[in-house]
Amino acid sequence: MNISGIWELKKMAMRNLARHKVKTILTSAAIMVSVAVFIFINGWLRGMIIDSRRNIVNYELGAAKLQTKLYFEKKDEMPSYENFYGWEIYSDALSSEGYVSAPRYVFSGTLFSISGSAPVVFYGVDPAFEAETMRYVPFVDFGRYVQNGDFGIALGTFAAEKLKVGIPTRPYRQELEELILSVLQNSVSADKVNDADFIRSLYNASSGKKSFWDVDKKTTEPQPSAKREGSPLEGRERMILKKDASRSDLDRYWNILDALGRNDVRINAVIDIKAVPETIRPDKWEGELLPTLSDKDKTLVEAAYEYKNFIGGYLLVEEDEKALNNVLSAMIRAGFTGAVRHVNQLLDAKVIGVINSPAPLPNGNTAYIPLDVLQDETGMMLEGAVTELVIREKNAPDSRLPGKSESASVISVALERGLAKAGYVMPNELVVHTWDEYMQDYLGYEAMENTMPQVVAALLLLLSFLGISNTILLAIMERTKETGMMRAMGMTDQQMILVYMLEASFLGFIGSVLGIILGCIINYPMVKYGIDFSAFVDVMGGSGIGFRTTSSFRSIWNVPVIIGSGIIATTISSCMAFFPTRRALKMPITESLRFE
Repeated sequence: MNISGIWELKKMAMRNLARHKVKTILTSAAIMVSVAVFIFINGWLRGMIIDSRRNIVNYELGAAKLQTKLYFEKKDEMPSYENFYGWEIYSDALSSEGYVSAPRYVFSGTLFSISGSAPVVFYGVDPAFEAETMRYVPFVDFGRYVQNGDFGIALGTFAAEKLKVGIPTRPYRQELEELILSVLQNSVSADKVNDADFIRSLYNASSGKKSFWDVDKKTTEPQPSAKREGSPLEGRERMILKKDASRSDLDRYWNILDALGRNDVRINAVIDIKAVPETIRPDKWEGELLPTLSDKDKTLVEAAYEYKNFIGGYLLVEEDEKALNNVLSAMIRAGFTGAVRHVNQLLDAKVIGVINSPAPLPNGNTAYIPLDVLQDETGMMLEGAVTELVIREKNAPDSRLPGKSESASVISVALERGLAKAGYVMPNELVVHTWDEYMQDYLGYEAMENTMPQVVAALLLLLSFLGISNTILLAIMERTKETGMMRAMGMTDQQMILVYMLEASFLGFIGSVLGIILGCIINYPMVKYGIDFSAFVDVMGGSGIGFRTTSSFRSIWNVPVIIGSGIIATTISSCMAFFPTRRALKMPITESLRFE
């Protein structure tokens, strides 16, 4: 068929669309809505994914970490005994190759305040290196960030709320009045009455009007919008800290509460220390240790111990330091619990700041404490040890996700090169892993969260295409006699199929163009402003809906998907007309001419 013939068939298809305006409009509208919804959902989900990954890199993990191999294998257990020394050497080597890094010592424990306790993950950090590498440091709502030599901690906002330390942002009226009464009774300030009035002036009573997200986490009691004086529910009214409170007022409020001892806390942590056990019971030797050792390690361990009748167990007889280190490494590889000694440690500290960043991890049950105060017996007896070195490329934009220059292989080569310049060699037990290797579980969850809504949108699009198929089938049945006349006048079945496929493709094209326009209109405010989910995240205790962000979710312009959805919708619309047309053309021409 030549071009002029195809052009005539195109005009015939356009006339058919014009003759059946209602069906054309309804079918195009269905495609338009489906394409617009798909563009919106895809752009929104993709935007949340990118924001979440940026937050993980900028506020939580960095681009990569330097750790021991065994620490990475047991990272979910946070084995603080898997640490290394001389982090300054590795940091300097990375700096010479264009990377910034921050040392950390990570351990878990329980944090006690006057009002309660909570399990917390502690990060011993160097404030200067941490501020250069990570981006959560400036996000201190109240107080300040930690400083070297100061036994203070910066606490996540949700942990602070649980422990009732720092400035309360949404207390009940009764809680606020109890706090003010404590100021009046216990403050040594000469202006404590003025302090009480000052605290009251920083709060507004909640309006009583609840939005969709305004769910009470602590009680299911109704919160009446208007309360009569003396009502038993009056103390349950929410008081909201003014958003326009000045920094100087907040600092004054913080100092008042700090003077009351509200910010005093105690850390209860367990120090894990690797050590070759002096004695091993026979049941532990035969039941737990030997079966888990490799043949080479078993020979090494057996040579280091002898069975002694007078203690009824195995006694360490090896004295060579290098051999003892090899024995310890063998026991750790085997997961022998007797090679790790647990020492309980109680540390008194003070909360000096509350962190409220765009990422959930720093805001949760997380505390940051200066690394230098943990070094000796008054701290955690670290003696210079760290569990990880967080790495990021120098001057990397916050909006950029780590690329090839921040991959594990490139960083490892750069680190080895930097160490070689200084006359050092990279130890075999240290290894670099990237952020996505640490977040495999989250990335799997992210893929599931991303897939399901898009599947729903795709099904909606498929329903539209089925509607096109049904529309074409009905159109053919209505025009059976007309089709028979055209076939009798010499039009081939292939030409008839092409006419209806062109008709369907025009429907798909019109619906796709309108859908792209509508989708972009809907997506524009999502790209520019986003949706603020902070109230919902607050209700969920900082966990949000699974994505690693705590404030607004923004969409993006996913241009390939926007263009591709139009092309695919047009192509599939055309293909959906093939089978009903082919089926209808199986009717003999004579029967088509007699069809009523």
